[in-house]
Amino acid sequence: MDINFGSNTVWEVLSVRVLNEESENRPENPAENMVGANGNGLSDGTRRLLMGAAVAGVTAGLGYLAFQRLTREERISLKQCLENIKNEGNDYFKNRNYQNALLKFTEGITIGEENEGQENGLVAMLYQNRAACREKIGNETAYDILKDCLAAIRNDKGYAKAYLRASKQLNLIGKKTDALIYLLGAFALDPNLNKLNFQFYEELLTIDFRQTIMPQVPRLFERKPAPVALYRIQQWLDTWDYVDLFKKDIQYFIPNAENEEELLYRKALDQIKNGEYEQVLETLESEDLVFAPAQILRGKFLNYSIQPSRAIEYADNFGTITTLEEYENDLERHELIMEAFQILKMELCLTFTELEEFMNDVAPESKRFRRNRYASFAAINVYNGCVLDTSATTHEEQMIADTKNAAKMMEIAAAMGPITPHVKMMKNFVELCSTNDYSIIHNTIREMEDMAQNRPTHFILIMMAKVYLMTGNIQSAKQLMDQAEQCSNTRYLKAGVYLQSADLHLNKPNEERAIEVSRCAQSALEFDEFNCSAHILLLLGTNGPDPVMKRDVFEKSQHHISHAALFAPPRELMMLKRMWPLIDAKKRAAELVGQY
Repeated sequence: MDINFGSNTVWEVLSVRVLNEESENRPENPAENMVGANGNGLSDGTRRLLMGAAVAGVTAGLGYLAFQRLTREERISLKQCLENIKNEGNDYFKNRNYQNALLKFTEGITIGEENEGQENGLVAMLYQNRAACREKIGNETAYDILKDCLAAIRNDKGYAKAYLRASKQLNLIGKKTDALIYLLGAFALDPNLNKLNFQFYEELLTIDFRQTIMPQVPRLFERKPAPVALYRIQQWLDTWDYVDLFKKDIQYFIPNAENEEELLYRKALDQIKNGEYEQVLETLESEDLVFAPAQILRGKFLNYSIQPSRAIEYADNFGTITTLEEYENDLERHELIMEAFQILKMELCLTFTELEEFMNDVAPESKRFRRNRYASFAAINVYNGCVLDTSATTHEEQMIADTKNAAKMMEIAAAMGPITPHVKMMKNFVELCSTNDYSIIHNTIREMEDMAQNRPTHFILIMMAKVYLMTGNIQSAKQLMDQAEQCSNTRYLKAGVYLQSADLHLNKPNEERAIEVSRCAQSALEFDEFNCSAHILLLLGTNGPDPVMKRDVFEKSQHHISHAALFAPPRELMMLKRMWPLIDAKKRAAELVGQY
């Protein structure tokens, strides 16, 4: 199909007069005009090249054949004429006489263009052959070669090799995204080109993910109440198994009946207790709160909201946290409030370097109790991908860095005092994944099994199930998951059980595995609509190896990637930002070759 710009195709809207004006007024540096992107496939700069391609053949004298209508005999004569010219040009090309070959192909192009709509396939070959000559001669720009490729495609929409050569020229002029679209189009038209050009394909995938603009969840800001990141709540309330200010206050805080802010704080605590997490920010909606626990809790849930950047501004702006003596005389409670504020600040750190520097500042080695707790929280935050290591450039590198940095934080915590069962379980799991010593592996698994038996929390049972899956003990893994489901009495834990259950089906036949994994992911989404891991599982099921993506598949992929990205940890967002350009390119390639 043609690429649409407005209601008409580019070929329908261009007259010879307009095209000649484009050619005469072409700037000296075409790259200056190749910025931006239209909504129908290609960038604006590439669109200009498409316009120019319509007259790429008018480079020699006109008037060879000016038939308005050709009889059958005349069409046969035209075809034979173009075949003869093509063969002569090919002979010149084989003998490396590229200049004469170019002139001969140009002669055929001129004849073909004079009889527009006749023998388009031959005309396309002539354009493509002339592009090959331009490459060999070497004194013409990638723009000129590209124009011949695009003219070939105009004459034959299914000419795979023209898409391939166009892709390479687009890459040479810095239009990597458009190059990827054309390459995928070539693969769709001729799968045999895939293997021969796979290295070039991988080169085009190295797009700077930091510039990727992700699709947005439709009508997100109209939702009342707004959704929150349940996985962040889970790692605070459940994975970090320390009693902090809010966990203690949920059980014991009694508000002053005459203090409106204390009453609001109590209401917010009850909402957390009842799993009504989306209601907390509506309860603590005022930016002018002065009751310190309410201030910090509001900042925490801003960080878990659809606009987490507001949490940074809010935490930087309120200053009453430094004058807690006005609110609390209890030294233990004073320390808990300070800890809650500093844990919030740690959650707001974007890089591991920033996190490490902040922790060393507020919890130096002389503060052993505080450093133990803070390092434990930092380890969980890092392990779950919430903090980026600036030395990592890929998702795989980031996962390795996260494991190393989390291990470092857990070592610090252990050196400062006893660590909790959850942190110990996570520490053992990291050690298990980092050693090839069978005696260490055996002893570590035994220790983890003892913890699963003596302290069967949801987190510990799921971690032990992971170990059993790694060692092929499917039956024991399933038993632990069933046990974990029994103690999953909160929303965020229920989603986790279903997601972990997906791993039980990894060794099943492809079709059965896809069905079961999809079922597990959909079940998780019933409890957490924006669960990143669930949407990624479903996304991987739709984003197969095909070089193009049809409308229904693209719309599903767009849904999953927008919902996954909303609350994705920075590490997983890095992966999603690398996936989206390819998904979008597959859709645009499908439009380009008429397969959308």
